Amino acid sequence: MIDIFPEPQQIRDDDQVTVEIETIALSHDSLPDVSAAEISAIVTERLADHADVTGSGYRLRIVAFDPAAWDVDQAKLELFAQQGYVLEITESATTLHTGTRAGLVHGLSTLKVIADYTRTHHPGRTALQLPQCQVVDYPDVPVRAVAPTFSWYAGYGRMGFDMQLWGLEDWKAYIRTCLDGKINQLNMVMYGYWPFALEGYPETVYQDIPMKVWAKEVNRFLDIKFSHPNIAADFLPELLEYAHTYGVKLFAYVGLNSYNGGWTIAHPEKRMIPPVGSGFLNDFDSACLSDPETVDYILAAMRRIAELGFDGYALEESEEGFWFCQCDRCQARWGGQNVSPGEAKHAANLDLLHQIYREVRSVKADIVVGIRAFRQPPLEKDPQWLREVAETIPDDVVLFWAPGLYVPEAEFTKWVEAFGAHRIWGRDTESNSITSTMGRLYRTFESNLLRYSDEANVQTIERDIEQHVGSVQHGVHGVNGYMFEWAGLFMHQWAHANYAWGSRMDQAEFFSRVCRAQFGTDLGDRVLAILQGMLTIHESQLALYTTPFPFQSNVLAEGDRPAIRRAIEAHPSLLASIEAVESELRAEARLSRWVPHFERLRNAQRRNRVIYDMALTSLDYEQGEDPERKRELLHRILELNEADFDIVKEMFFDILPVNFTGVKSSMYPYHELNRLIGNVLHPEATDDSVVSSGIEALGWLWLEGEKA
Repeated sequence: MIDIFPEPQQIRDDDQVTVEIETIALSHDSLPDVSAAEISAIVTERLADHADVTGSGYRLRIVAFDPAAWDVDQAKLELFAQQGYVLEITESATTLHTGTRAGLVHGLSTLKVIADYTRTHHPGRTALQLPQCQVVDYPDVPVRAVAPTFSWYAGYGRMGFDMQLWGLEDWKAYIRTCLDGKINQLNMVMYGYWPFALEGYPETVYQDIPMKVWAKEVNRFLDIKFSHPNIAADFLPELLEYAHTYGVKLFAYVGLNSYNGGWTIAHPEKRMIPPVGSGFLNDFDSACLSDPETVDYILAAMRRIAELGFDGYALEESEEGFWFCQCDRCQARWGGQNVSPGEAKHAANLDLLHQIYREVRSVKADIVVGIRAFRQPPLEKDPQWLREVAETIPDDVVLFWAPGLYVPEAEFTKWVEAFGAHRIWGRDTESNSITSTMGRLYRTFESNLLRYSDEANVQTIERDIEQHVGSVQHGVHGVNGYMFEWAGLFMHQWAHANYAWGSRMDQAEFFSRVCRAQFGTDLGDRVLAILQGMLTIHESQLALYTTPFPFQSNVLAEGDRPAIRRAIEAHPSLLASIEAVESELRAEARLSRWVPHFERLRNAQRRNRVIYDMALTSLDYEQGEDPERKRELLHRILELNEADFDIVKEMFFDILPVNFTGVKSSMYPYHELNRLIGNVLHPEATDDSVVSSGIEALGWLWLEGEKA
């Protein structure tokens, strides 16, 4: 059996191998949307790890095909023509039948993946020999996107981590990984300071921003000024060109009227005005839309994105619909006594959407405008309301969110019927983005969570897969899988790719087979055991951590002690397995690119072990009655909190609270835990300056409130 991922539509294994392949002789027909030079360059790059394309050797023929000549699902014939291919590998030649750039890239990616698989599973072979087979393949969904972060909440809740620190070569390498999975769109998340120059608004750009970074050499924090990598070395034009060569589109995933550059940081007077005495913390993300200067700024930023060459937008509407700007202008235009805050905000946002639509289409007529909106309660919408919303926006505006979690699957059907399947480009597949709120701890599978069945937030990779399968069944135009972090979280990428392409494979079978395909049988089994075996307790789950954090909300209880003790017992062998896998990957050139992933997992598991002790100590504290003993336990938790943070400091860059908005935020609960315990130990010197565990958490509290 040849394991290819994404799982192809048809594969025939002929149970033979080719001759030994060292060099490749390329011949090709002309393709309507790819030049001869591009064909050669794409072939050379896709097969660079396996053979030289030199003009002699094993033959690779690219043949323009007639899609109707092949036996495929007639309902998918158009997709087969647009993105499909037939790959025939025989003893002395491989023929790739296709008719487009997309089909060429997908077919070559399958050839590369087969070669990767062969190298991994036959390490003793000195020369490459491919399995003889035929693959007839095409996607079930035209657009298969992932959403990585380019500058996520930069300046609002953090300054940057993981992908946000990448340079051009890192992004090119990631695009090549996306090509392996036949992912054809990246929705680049840009919240907070802009990672590109914006003439006239330098204060909104991620350039020379003051911050502190840990310097292990001198054992203290240093003050620096940091600029986004794309500001330091303007690589976006080259990245866009590189992506387009391979048929990959780049969208700007930005706020509709939230976190747009550093506008509301630099100009707090431009923010929406909250109700007097409301107590809302998140009054800093959205700007007053009756202010002409603000609207001019937002339109200038959106226009600049189009000028840069992005292919489209995913415009996210802020989730908070419980209050609306109280200024006289906003109230006169959109508010009023008989209008709820949510309705007023909805009307103001739709007005802005129409302005953005006109502005960006004047720059680039074919640019795609998409929205992620209409998420406020009630979660189950009235079908008539959905139809009315669909009629109020341009008929080619697409949706990057449709409900999947927290509501019955029938709710998704309502959205498909109201907007049309062709306008649905994404669902709530946010397991990876939830992980990115967890302070660099690991969270992928149900098994990584304590008492998963009791969790309010059920987003795990299993739920993402279910939503992808539902999307394919409904025949939508696109899917969007969140990839807010890459290091250690590659399983999310593999799942997005496989199930967006159209696979219906059983989840357990997929997890096992994809790990074996990537790493080999023995190593793959050990990798999966690591990924599924890590139990992650977030520091906010301690009962004494009273600051709301909705993403992993099960509060530790006495009944959790056995599970924590089992995790402690399993830790030595689990950590040893991570270290062994990392060592083996480091020693194998073909697999060494995965080493940083396991460095990250090793760091997370070492932290887990400290947090297990913290969890048990906190349970002792909750059960204790003697005041002096309870003080001792609190001091012990503080010691463990420092030990946890010491491990954080070994690896990560952005670890201190950000306070530019007036609301302190850090993805690491370390700071808030110190504050909370300090207030118990020293009530005479109470610190009321809350450190939110991620600004994005504030937008989710509406859901927690509705469930309560």
